[in-house]
Amino acid sequence: MKARSLLLLSASLWASPAAFSATPDYIPMKIIETDQVIFPSAAKDLGIQDGQARVTVQVDESGKLTDYLVTAYTYPSFATTAVSALKRWSYKPAYLRGQPHSATADLTFNFESKGLVVVDLTVSSYVELRNFQMHPGAFGFHACTLQQLDRIPTPTKVVRPIYPEEAAKQQKSGTVTVEFFIDEQGHVRLPAVSRQTGETNEALSAAAVEAVSQWQFEPPMSKGKPVLVAARQDFNFTPKP
Repeated sequence: MKARSLLLLSASLWASPAAFSATPDYIPMKIIETDQVIFPSAAKDLGIQDGQARVTVQVDESGKLTDYLVTAYTYPSFATTAVSALKRWSYKPAYLRGQPHSATADLTFNFESKGLVVVDLTVSSYVELRNFQMHPGAFGFHACTLQQLDRIPTPTKVVRPIYPEEAAKQQKSGTVTVEFFIDEQGHVRLPAVSRQTGETNEALSAAAVEAVSQWQFEPPMSKGKPVLVAARQDFNFTPKP
């Protein structure tokens, strides 16, 4: 299986334009909106004037959309509309030192019954990527935190990262944190590392992401029901003496 190092990004819809500082060696993933997002009539018919949906997407080295996951919404039709749009859009992969890389991005769709929906892709800090900053009860559905679960999900399959041969030869060490979701069936979804980690420890990041992508868990439960949960795993790579 081809090793992959997915880079985390953040995107926001209906946000004011914000400049980002990209390093000379790094070009963020880009989203090309091929059509406009329309406020769903199902919400408007119910008198709903605004709302939000959050979706994490993943593209491969060629810019092809390979996976997506709805992580929050205030009303179901907002999520349906957002997913329908992002499936039709085009994408360009991230570039690291001139080479295309798979990447994930968190998309926030802010809907207003009056106005357009535009996309602004900005690089976010590591901590902010999974911080929804939501008020309790604001979302009809959202990814849970580990603290909201009845108990920590038990892994049913764990694959240890393979220490990259070249990194071992260079006695390269480092810590890699992989962020991912565990869905209602216990499958790992959208594992990725931060842009900074991917730039600093590219080979180690790829090994960690490849390992986590093969993990399996018992379905995470909250109040007795299967839920989607955001998780993270640290890997410490230390070469043998």
